[in-house]
This record gives sequence, structure tokens and C-alpha cells, in this order.
Amino acid sequence: MGTFRLVLAVAVPIAHVATTLGHSVVNRESMHILVWSGEAVFAFFVISGFYMSLIVNEKYSKLQGGTLRFYANRALRLYPVHWIILILYALYYAKTGTPSFLLGDDREPLARWLHAVVSNTFFLGVETLPLHGPGNWRFVVGPIWSLSIECYFYLLAPFVVMRRLRVLLGFCAAALAFRMLLYHTGVPLLPWRYFFFPADLVFFLIGSVSYRVYAWLRDKPYAIPLGIGAALAIAASVVAPPMWTALDLDQPVAWAFYALVALGTPALFALTRRSRIDNYLGQLSYPVYLAHILVIDWVAGVGLPTSLDKGLAALVLTLALSAVLYAVVDRPVERLRRRIGAA
Repeated sequence: MGTFRLVLAVAVPIAHVATTLGHSVVNRESMHILVWSGEAVFAFFVISGFYMSLIVNEKYSKLQGGTLRFYANRALRLYPVHWIILILYALYYAKTGTPSFLLGDDREPLARWLHAVVSNTFFLGVETLPLHGPGNWRFVVGPIWSLSIECYFYLLAPFVVMRRLRVLLGFCAAALAFRMLLYHTGVPLLPWRYFFFPADLVFFLIGSVSYRVYAWLRDKPYAIPLGIGAALAIAASVVAPPMWTALDLDQPVAWAFYALVALGTPALFALTRRSRIDNYLGQLSYPVYLAHILVIDWVAGVGLPTSLDKGLAALVLTLALSAVLYAVVDRPVERLRRRIGAA
């Protein structure tokens, strides 16, 4: 499961290498990762719904003060690495003389500046800044809008994911109907079907239903063979060109991928849950996602030798920085998170 999460995370910098650095040996075809960045983000939402349902149902619901412990655990998972990367952004802006609200260089109304600082620090509400105008993207540091969407679900999860299956399926059907209504009435993908939490909620709920499949499947003798089959099916989908012909994230072929992720996740998790290597690769997905734009911007501005492919340099440096952040920040914090989650 962790390997697939890292593949999804790498799909995002591959897209940004193409748009920022131009031609590179790092591209969808050469990396054999054909997943578009938008589908990768929504697949992450499905997987997040699965994981949050797993830990709430199997751990935090059984602990005294479990909801608050869950919130504390999620905060410790998200914020420390993010705050380090924010500091690195500020240092980069200061070094290059790039105006940024992080340095107080943007002469904006105080309320907007505070909104930008607070939302970029704690995620919540950061995706609303561009809704007031495309120029407000300068107040969004990196790709953190999706973390705001994640946090909304984290706040809801303890009150949703333990519901009876038929209730959860009802929520899921209603959320899917709402998203399909937006799509079929011509509501644009950007911003309303991408940055609007009610439109994205269906993916988390699909993941929550996927956890119920895992809870039924994991002790079955055929769980491992199904996991191998799921791994092969997901790997095939990642490299199959016909899967990546949709021009919109809600076209049938895109939903075929989301359905495959939802159906494959229970078996794939059952197959890989005890693998330390797979877990380590999965841990890198978060810093890769958060840090890659900073690294790409740095590579774009620095005077690298012309013989060195900038896209390849950006990807290697992103992976290296992510490994360092995991070792220096995430692993020490993980010990505290385990104490919070202990009985």
C-alpha cells in the first residue's frame, strides 16, 4: 500500500516538472506512471478515508478521550513536516528576493494577510483564498490546498466512519449524487469540483466503505491471493494508456480508476501491512507531495550544468529531502504519536 501511495505522490511532481521545467527525462512515459495529478489526489482521498476509518474503528474508538487523541495524532502527523517546509520556503524567498506574504512583503489588507498566514500554517481554509480571484494563488504555499480538504474530513471522521454500514452507504450515495449533479449540470472542475470539500467528500466516504470490506476480508484464507491480484490490477492501471484519456476528472474512465483503488485497497493493505519497506516508502509520500514544488522552483532558478537534466535533479532532490525529513522530523514525532494512541 505504501508503494502505491508513493507512486501517487510522485505523479504530482512529474506533472509540475512538465509545466515548470519543460522537457525532461522525467515524464509520465519514461517513469511509467501515467496517472494524472488530479486523479492521484482523489485516489489519495480514497486511501485517506480507508486509513482514517481503520484507525478510528480499531484504535481511537476504544480509548478514553479517543476523539481528542485522534485529532492530536493527526496534527502531529501533518504539522511538523509542513512547518519545516514552510520555513524552507521562507528562507528560499528571502535568499532569492522573492516577495511573499511569509516575509511580510505583500502589501495586502491585514485581514487577507492574516487569513493567508493562519490558513497556510494550519491548512484549514487555504483553498478558499483562490476562490476570491486567481491572483490569490500567491497566498497558497505549494500544493497544500488538498491538506485543508483532508483536515475537514479528519474533523468529521470520528462522527461518521463508525456508523452502521447502511448509513455510511447512504452518506456515500448522497455525496456521489451531489458530485454527479455538479458534473452533469456543467459546474466547472476548477474550482468547484476540485477545491470544494462537499464535492470531494464522496472520495473519503468511498474509502470508509472500503475499510468495511477490509474488516470482512483480512482473516479470510484468500486475502493474500486477492492482495496480489489487486497489486497487479492497480499496477496495470497505472501504466495503461487507455486509463488516462479522460479530459475531466469525473468522466467514466476516471471513475473506473477511483473504483479500482477503492476495491483494491482492502486486499492490497492486507497483503502489505506487515512490510517495513512498503511502510517506509509510504511514509515518504507526504513530504514528497509537500516539498516538490519548493525543490522544482529552486532547481528552475539555480545555475545547474546544462548537461544535467533539471527534472531528474528535482525528482532526486525531492526524494532525498523527503527521506531526510522523515528521518529527522517524522520518526521522532512518531514515538510521541504512539504514546498518544496507546491505551
